[in-house]
Amino acid sequence: MATAAGAQTVHQQGYWTRAYLRLKVSPHWTWHSEVDERRFVNPDQQWQFITHQHVHYRLTPTLDAGVGGTYSRQSQSTVTIPEYRLFGETSWTIPLSAAVRLQQKLRVEQRWIQQVRDRHLIDDYTTPVRFRYRVQGEWQPHPRWRLRLFDEFMVSMHDFDQNRLYAGAEYQLGTGFAAELGYMKLWQNRLLRPDNYNRDVLRFTLYKDVTLLTAR
Repeated sequence: MATAAGAQTVHQQGYWTRAYLRLKVSPHWTWHSEVDERRFVNPDQQWQFITHQHVHYRLTPTLDAGVGGTYSRQSQSTVTIPEYRLFGETSWTIPLSAAVRLQQKLRVEQRWIQQVRDRHLIDDYTTPVRFRYRVQGEWQPHPRWRLRLFDEFMVSMHDFDQNRLYAGAEYQLGTGFAAELGYMKLWQNRLLRPDNYNRDVLRFTLYKDVTLLTAR
């Protein structure tokens, strides 16, 4: 990957812990709620707090569309930077066999990132639009186990933003309750800066699925 003159590539390690609730309110509508705490390993300090709230409509058994919003607080060396997003997305799932499926997802985000001047937040925002494309494969070799692999590429207008390569395993703890542990390799360009990041991330997720549908 080419870097700008004077750019530095910084190698960092981190761990992300996430809670993910999926609330099914009708055969077609589902509310998704994600809360994610991201931290660095050395030193152990906050990297980012982020939450996504989005509503999805199931168009067909394999096609889904959603809209939502994001709130983020990202820690820098001297200040914590707020960010707000609105986004829309669509995903298409392709069953390859009874145990294997392929999913493609496209998300478009409008971002509002508060700016910093002289190490202080100012009343000004950058408003980049970001496109995210993810291709994901899942294999369920056992009713309780699901293996997951994805590659997600993000572009802000005409500039590369980041790439995430992930592999993980999900285990069903009980009805509607699962845990996932995985490793992510993350390459990222810093917004409006020449620096580049090469990051290793361990991610742990707790999933909870709740249905409000009543039997008829």
